[in-house]
Order: sequence, then C-alpha cells, then structure tokens
Amino acid sequence: MTKEIAISLAARLCAGGMAKPPIIAAFRRSFYNATSFVEELYASDGADDALIASCIADEAGLLFEEIAKDVHVVAPTIPNPVALRRIRHAVVVTCDHTTLIYIAPTLQEIAVLKLHLPKSQDIAARLRITTPAHLLEFLRLHYERALAENAVDSVETTSRGFSARIVVTGSQGILLGLSSASILFGLALASSCLWFILHMLFSVFFSGCILLRLLAMRATIRRETRVLPTVPARELPVYSVMIALYQEADVVPQLVRAMTELNWPRSKLEVTFLCEADDFATIAAFEDQKLPHGFMVIPVPGIGPRTKPKALNYGLQMARGEFVVVYDAEDRPDPDQLLEAWQRFSVGGGNLGCLQAPLVIANAHEGWLARLFAFEYVVHFFGLLPWLARNGLVLPLGGSSNHFRRDCLEGVGGWDPYNMTEDAELGTRLARRGFIVEMLSLPTIEDAPTVTDVWLRQRTRWLKGWMQTWLFEMRHPRQFLGDLGFRRFLVYHMLIAGLIVSSLLYPLMLVFIAYSGVNLVLENAGTADRGILLYDCMNITMGYLSFHALGKRSPVGKDIKGSILRVIPFYWMLVSVAAWRAVKQLCTQPFLWEKTPHRPAAVRESLDPNR
Repeated sequence: MTKEIAISLAARLCAGGMAKPPIIAAFRRSFYNATSFVEELYASDGADDALIASCIADEAGLLFEEIAKDVHVVAPTIPNPVALRRIRHAVVVTCDHTTLIYIAPTLQEIAVLKLHLPKSQDIAARLRITTPAHLLEFLRLHYERALAENAVDSVETTSRGFSARIVVTGSQGILLGLSSASILFGLALASSCLWFILHMLFSVFFSGCILLRLLAMRATIRRETRVLPTVPARELPVYSVMIALYQEADVVPQLVRAMTELNWPRSKLEVTFLCEADDFATIAAFEDQKLPHGFMVIPVPGIGPRTKPKALNYGLQMARGEFVVVYDAEDRPDPDQLLEAWQRFSVGGGNLGCLQAPLVIANAHEGWLARLFAFEYVVHFFGLLPWLARNGLVLPLGGSSNHFRRDCLEGVGGWDPYNMTEDAELGTRLARRGFIVEMLSLPTIEDAPTVTDVWLRQRTRWLKGWMQTWLFEMRHPRQFLGDLGFRRFLVYHMLIAGLIVSSLLYPLMLVFIAYSGVNLVLENAGTADRGILLYDCMNITMGYLSFHALGKRSPVGKDIKGSILRVIPFYWMLVSVAAWRAVKQLCTQPFLWEKTPHRPAAVRESLDPNR
C-alpha cells in the first residue's frame, strides 16, 4: 500500500508545481538509503516543506496548517531530557477549547491514517498535518525553559557530585587552609628544610610531564590513514553534528561549506548550529545562507551559565542521531571522518564510548605564536593522546571532533555546563564509568590564534578548566582511585597535576636557576642548592628536548617550518602567565567563559595527516 501512496503523493506534488526529477531522485534514494520516501522528499535540494506537507494532507484527507502560538500543549510532556526529534505529534487545546492533534507522518503512518480514519471521523476532524521542522521548533519554544534547565542540571542529575558548580568543597577549603598555615609555620621554624622539600616535591610533577612525553615518544608510530570500505547507505544510521557558536558571523559561510562536504547521506545527517539567543549577528549570517535539509539554527536561551557545554546539552535534547559529533566554529573536518568513526564504532564493543579525531593547525606559518600552537597540537594529538589511548589510560578529550555513542553520552549526563574544559572533564568521567576512548586517523583542520591577547584568554580558560576538573575529581580521592585503578590514577595525576604545577612554577624555576647560578659563581651555594640547581637544569633542558622530540616524531610536526626549540622557552612563559591568570579567575570569576574569536581561513588546505 505504501508504494501506491508514494505514487499518488508524487502525482500530487507534480500537480502542485514540484519538478519530476527531484521526486524521482527522492524515490530512488528511499530504496538506496533504506529511508522513507517522505523523508527523502524533505531532504531534496530546494524542497518546499509546506508544499510537501500540504500534499501529504490531501493524500490523507486531512488539513494542513501550522500550529498557532497561543495554544496550550497537552502532549507530549517533557519532564526529563528527551530527543524532541523523535516526537512526531503534538496535542494542543486552542483558545476556543478545541482539541487538535498535529502530526508530521511518515509514509507508513500515512497508510495507517488512510486505513483507519474513515472509521473515526471525530479524530479525523481534529487531526492536522504540519512539517517536521515546524513541529520541532514549536515544541522547542514551548518547552524552552524546561530544556534549558535540563541542560544546566543534566550532569548533577545523572552523575551526582561530578559538577564544577561548586569550585571547592568545605572539606577541601579546610585542607587548603591547613596546608597554607602549615607552610607558613614551617617557613618560620625551618625555612631551608621546607624550601627543599617543597621544591623537590613540585619538581617531581615537572619530571612527570617529561616522563610521559618520553614514554609516548618511545611508542610513537606513523599514523596511517585508514582505508575505508565501501558501505551501503542503507546500513548507515542517523548522525548528528552539533556546533556551538557565539559571535562567529564571519566564519559562518566557511562552516556551512565544511559541513556540506561531509560524506554522509543527506537524509541521515543533521547539523545543528547552537547560537546564543541574543547573538543576532551570527543568527543573521545563517539566515543569509541557503541551508540544506537537516541544517538548522537553534537559539540557546540565556538560562544558567553562558558556556559551550550548556549549549551542547541543550542541543543534544533535539538531536535524533544514534551517534553525535561536536565541532567548533572554525573546523574543517575530513569529509570521510564520520565514515571512519562509524566503522570504528561498528567493530568496537559497546563500551567504546567516544572517538577523538586529531586536530591539525593550518596557519602555522602566521607567526611564531601560531607555529608553537600548531606544534603543541602535534605533541598532544599525534603523541600523547594516541599513547594514552593505546594503553587504556584516561584520555582528556580535545574539545572538538569528539564522536560519541548517543546512549553513552546521555548515560553519563552529557557535558558539565560549569566546567571551562568540559571536553577533558568528560573524558575523565567516561573513564570512571568504564567506557573506552580511542583515536581516529582522519583529522580536522583548525586555525591557531595569532594575537597574544586572544591566545592568552583561550589558554586561561583551558587551564582554569583543568584546575576545576582536578579539584572536583579529588573531592573523594579514594573513590577516584577505585574507579580508575592505581596505574590510570597515577598517570592521570602526572598529566593533569603535572600540567598545572609545571605551568605555574616554570618562571619560578628559571628565577631559581639564575639565582643559584650567580651564587655558584660567587661560591655562595651550598650542597643542597647545588643539587636542586642540577635537578632544575635537567628538568628544564629535558622539558624542552622531550617536547620538541615528541612533536618531530610525527610527519605533521616535521612539516611545520621555522624555529621551534629556540622559541619554546618564551612560549612556556606565556603559558605560565595564563596559568596564574587562571588561578585568579578561579577565585573571582570561576564560570567566566572568555570567547576565542575566529576568522575565515585564508586558503583551502590539505586534510592529509601524513602530508
């Protein structure tokens, strides 16, 4: 019966003014993609949604109309986070107390309507046909506050205690206070001894970062791009792409173009641009674009913190994909990246919760700051992260190009809206819940900041988020150790605490080296000072060399031209400035999200990670 309905619907569309070629193409794609003819009609280029819905209404013997704004919604109710995309109906009561049922039916549902409605004239009189896009937007606006509150509370609801909403607990505050008092007391009684103990203790964290780089360098292998098999489109699921934006009007054309180049069936791909509701310039830039089917702009209400993770949680409730990927505004992912991710999820077990694609910086030629940023990304995404993944260790995600199983992401509560590095925190939470995170081979192209002020604000936000994450993960250290096991627990602290401590103490180590060097020349240095000086010099030297060597192990790192080793000391000094700035913000403005502005890429770049 559905075939006859499809033929009849096609005839109505032709009579209504829709050209035959897109109708025939939609019919063929419905077989090739194993989708509904109606879904493929809506996904056709230049499709008129109102015309399609009107012809569906005529075919079913019903009325087509949009839902009025002044109605009272009876169903569905949204007490908990749900995927609004899965809802295809709304029961409303109008101002004159008439109950109406609005539906956006599939082809099979049209057949059911035609079969049963003649026997239920009272229901038929109340049924109305509307478009899927209009139904979704109506429900989103009606439940906007509830959806926003769900986005804010999702982590605390599903993972109680795993939110950065509280920066420091009472017990942690007491411990910090006692530690500070003990240090002051020790300085008064035995300052030399305390100085030696603290110096050596904190230097161990610096050495830990070096050790991780050396281990990763020893295990580094050439990352070959995977050969993807030809996959019938009918086997592919719906994939949701989510992108949170704020004040990004300039990069909108580039972003839309990059998303249209993704190699995935159009009817099974949805791309959601999550814009702050008061970001009128970015929303207007999207309105100037001709967005394909499945591409939609969702305004995020200003309830709760104005952060990227809150926007992602809000959008997740409207995503219908079995798999979800997050990109940033300036991203240009490899067109086949979704295919590689789906292939890996298909052969991986159910506990494979996330896949991280490597990020490659395209504008390393735009000055020393961009060059060091690009090299740092090579060290992280082609050195440390692959080593962590291969050894089953905690993988701090990179904030972009994270591919998730939908049920896994919802199971851990999504992103923490109060965390400034929601990506790294989510990677830790996945590990604590027993999920595996692995790496992809196909990269995403990004651009590095080229202005020091922009770079500093971005790095401050990242380091503040690392501090937030470490503080609340250590609220219950015994439980944390039990969740991870000793090996992963130890490496986690070498990585996270090592990053924080080394960033804060780097300039102090340089000052001590200079001071001790002068005393050594003047023959005023004691034996202990000589030992500390030697240890610090070894730490600093090995820090530079291990960072440089790990980056140069990758073909991407070798391709970055210009001096690297000579500029690392100045770059790390900037990192330290950002770290101390992060400490100040953590105390005064813990949830301040300093925006990183982006600009369109100057050239179209290669996506080959082995170039």
